[in-house]
Amino acid sequence: MKKTVNQIYEGRKEEFGVFLRRQRKRGGVSLEALAEGLCSFGELARIERGERIAGKPLRDRLLQRLGISPGCYENFLFGEDYERWEKRQKLLYAVSRKDLESADKLLGEYRKQYEADPEKTVIWRLERQFSLSMEAQILRIKGTASGQESKDWEGEVAKRFREALEMTALASGSVRGKLYSAQEWYLLLESLHYGRAEDREARYREILCEAKEPRFDPVSQAEIYSKTAYYLCRDGLENGTWGLRERAEALTWCESAIDRLRRVGRVYYLWELLQQWEVLLRGEAKMQRMWGMDKKAEEAEDRIQESREWAEALEAMYEEFGVPKETEDFCWLYVETEPYHIGKVIRTRREMLGLTRKKLCEGICSEKSLYRLEREGKKMQDECVRALMSKLNLSAEYCRTELITSNPDAVEVMDKLRGAIRNYENEQAKWLLNRLEGLISMEIPSNCQVWQRCQALIELHKGSICRDQFIDRIREALACTLDYKKAMKSINKYLTNEEISCIQNMVIWKQEMDEEKKIQIDMLEKQYEMYEEKGQIGCFISMYEMVMDCVASEWGNMGEYDKSDQISKKLIMESLYLRRLYGVHGGIYNMVWNYKQRQKKGIPFLKQRDVEKDLNHCVILSKLCQETVHENFYKEKLAIQKKQPKN
Repeated sequence: MKKTVNQIYEGRKEEFGVFLRRQRKRGGVSLEALAEGLCSFGELARIERGERIAGKPLRDRLLQRLGISPGCYENFLFGEDYERWEKRQKLLYAVSRKDLESADKLLGEYRKQYEADPEKTVIWRLERQFSLSMEAQILRIKGTASGQESKDWEGEVAKRFREALEMTALASGSVRGKLYSAQEWYLLLESLHYGRAEDREARYREILCEAKEPRFDPVSQAEIYSKTAYYLCRDGLENGTWGLRERAEALTWCESAIDRLRRVGRVYYLWELLQQWEVLLRGEAKMQRMWGMDKKAEEAEDRIQESREWAEALEAMYEEFGVPKETEDFCWLYVETEPYHIGKVIRTRREMLGLTRKKLCEGICSEKSLYRLEREGKKMQDECVRALMSKLNLSAEYCRTELITSNPDAVEVMDKLRGAIRNYENEQAKWLLNRLEGLISMEIPSNCQVWQRCQALIELHKGSICRDQFIDRIREALACTLDYKKAMKSINKYLTNEEISCIQNMVIWKQEMDEEKKIQIDMLEKQYEMYEEKGQIGCFISMYEMVMDCVASEWGNMGEYDKSDQISKKLIMESLYLRRLYGVHGGIYNMVWNYKQRQKKGIPFLKQRDVEKDLNHCVILSKLCQETVHENFYKEKLAIQKKQPKN
């Protein structure tokens, strides 16, 4: 007999705590080390046993200390926490855009939320740390803009960064073996740099070693390693005290930082690192020539040329879309991804499924409690919330990836599986999918949905099924958690990322542009309209890049070139501000395609584009973020363009 969703979840422990414990033990981390500066190890033990639900700021910090970037998690928040997130996001947006008047005002308002806390709890300390970090970054922007030669402001900036760090971690002494999050490492780096610490080179070297620890996932490694390598190389090159050995080490650091960024499609300090890499390579080539090692000198010169091409492509993007090429803040580290108001989610999903409050809360809670949760976001017992979510075919976890699992191996395999599917590595993808099946519970509907969609994509890429068969398979996958007609019929919607991915896959692989496909495209676009208006896209950027690139392409296919361009520009700008590359090359290609269509049809255009140059940038940017399939596609288009007669 098939189990109901409630039966599947009945008696299950809160997955986040179990996952946290497994990840901690996997990395050989003690309770005391993980809890240091945050909470007592007894409190952490209760979180791991599922006896206590950690607040979102603490959840994020614990994940980051274990080297896990929270960027792939969806989070369900009660009303008070959701309001805090909204205020935090407004402040981050103002600082990243250098809107200092708004930033100062928003920072003052934000502080009022936690200053009255007399107990100085861990949440108070994390909130104060965030506020001090924002204050320091605002001071830095003001100081840089003032052009003061004495740079007196740097001391104040260093003081704020140090005070921020000391809310949860030590700011002095050796950092060997310290269990810091990416945010804490950044605060330490800034306090060392702006405080002009005499031992900062030695401490930068220690941080580089720590950043290579296997507990860090690739994104966290790239975040920490790139900034540390940049600061270390900048100091060494500016001081002019390095000899051959130090310059050779610096060359390795730069190259390693660039490689780490490329693996995850990020550009934190990439432009700056490319400048340093070129300087070091020029010195390397000169020395090789002096020693008669012409072949090695030529290799260095080839790498200089490649470095220049990468830097020039980045510069072109930054200039066209009005984003600074220098990495001037680190607001992205505080962007909280995929936050949802739990009350609104439950109400919206209930209405989508045609359930009354009475029917939903039957055997779980009172109608009054459900009403207060839906309308005001009032907290209720965790068991009740989990039961309500389960009844709606939603994850019963407050913090989740697309998989419902407490197994770190499953999360790691899923990440590799996504990459293999994206690059059409079909045999590797099939092997990973089979391995994933043994690591997750396939009784959980959302897990089954992920597995089915991935299986359908692999079969399609292999040519085992046609497009129509693929779309049928995706409808079946969607039905694991939500009926297709109910998903499309509802005006107000809450769809999980996996459900959105199912509908997006239908759009991409359906050839004819019929009325159903137009409705799907319109629905996908509307999913993110509210976040665009509020400047909150950064919190949904992974899905936004994927979905809106598809939407922009389809509007172009329908001849709506201006609308397609508008979406692509917004996508590129958001990606660049968050120092991401994945959304950039696709957005540029959409704009090139629209431009060529206007030319063919004699439609006026506002801006002349150099198609060959744009396509070359697409090749370089996709190569930079190791998107091989896209790189080969752009190369084919570039080869065709070069054969076209010049106007």
